[in-house]
Amino acid sequence: RRVPAFDAPSRALVAMVMTKPLEAHAAHFRKQAEWCDRLGSPFNAALLWGLADELGDGGPLDALLMAGDSPLMPEAADAGPLRVAGALHGLVLTGRDPALVAVYPGTNPDWDMASVLPVVRAAFETHSGWVADFLTRPPQTNETRRSIALLPGFSRIAVHGPLHLLEVGASAGLNLNWDAFGYDGGSWSRAGHRAGPTMTTHWSGPPPQLPPSFDVVSRRGCDRDPVDISDPGARLRLKAYIWPDQPDRMSRLDAALAMADRFPVTVDRADAAPWLEDQLAGPLSEGTTVIYHSIAWQYFDADTHARAKAAIETTGARADDRHRLAWLRFEPARLFDPVDRSAKTRVDLITWPGGTRQLIADADPHGARVAAIS
Repeated sequence: RRVPAFDAPSRALVAMVMTKPLEAHAAHFRKQAEWCDRLGSPFNAALLWGLADELGDGGPLDALLMAGDSPLMPEAADAGPLRVAGALHGLVLTGRDPALVAVYPGTNPDWDMASVLPVVRAAFETHSGWVADFLTRPPQTNETRRSIALLPGFSRIAVHGPLHLLEVGASAGLNLNWDAFGYDGGSWSRAGHRAGPTMTTHWSGPPPQLPPSFDVVSRRGCDRDPVDISDPGARLRLKAYIWPDQPDRMSRLDAALAMADRFPVTVDRADAAPWLEDQLAGPLSEGTTVIYHSIAWQYFDADTHARAKAAIETTGARADDRHRLAWLRFEPARLFDPVDRSAKTRVDLITWPGGTRQLIADADPHGARVAAIS
């Protein structure tokens, strides 16, 4: 993307012509800041609130958001605030901007946003091309701790024999190895294997009824833009989207990446709907075919929702007791309960034959808190 020069006339032009889109961006930045605050990142929350207050003044971030033939839209699907925060963290992780490194939490735990924002503005100016390129691709966190919220669902499915995993929106495929992770809910735990990471959470409600082992015989995923973890640049992007004041998330990601290096999985480059239609076209395997996703469905458009749902339900109609189908979902509750207007994210499960739906848990989007539903 071309980024215009940040001279005084261009600042005035941006401020005059782009006022309404930038006002919408500012509202979205503030909404994302609230989520960062709820999810335990005071640094990112303060950063996004500070940037929201500056949008529309003709500064470098205005131009970065609106540059090129396909400017970022002020909508949740484009995730502009997360892209901007990720780009800045990427500059820190690579050491491209020593001044930025010096004011970020990893170096300066007593950070002060009044000192951070001027350095951020300078970084947008100095590294405008690098930041603009970073902003062209959507965020992919591949948050491995979400697997602890999915675990009770997998446990209920596993009693029916071997599992055949199909994850949509799989990113780098790290959560296709969920059965090798360790888990610690405080009142319960399960040891991992293959030197995988351990997922910890604040768990409330009944503990999951875990089987002695999970018999996973196949695992495959899809993503529109899968992350190739053999590419250093792709690894950087995953790490850049970890919030800079949450080092525990970075440690889990590093451990999951190390495990994936040793035990790679297949993630196809494909849209969810045609991929599911293809994967479900033949006879179901013996055991349970498990379609699952976590904080991915909200980024699919209406046509993808309809086609994917139809493919799953059509396949479910031909399931039997030896060839079962399960749909395990960790998504905003409103996506599958239209009357629910809360901000909850929920885990639920539909199994065939029968198409029976079970509520599994409410959890925060990163899996830091899980409230199991009996």
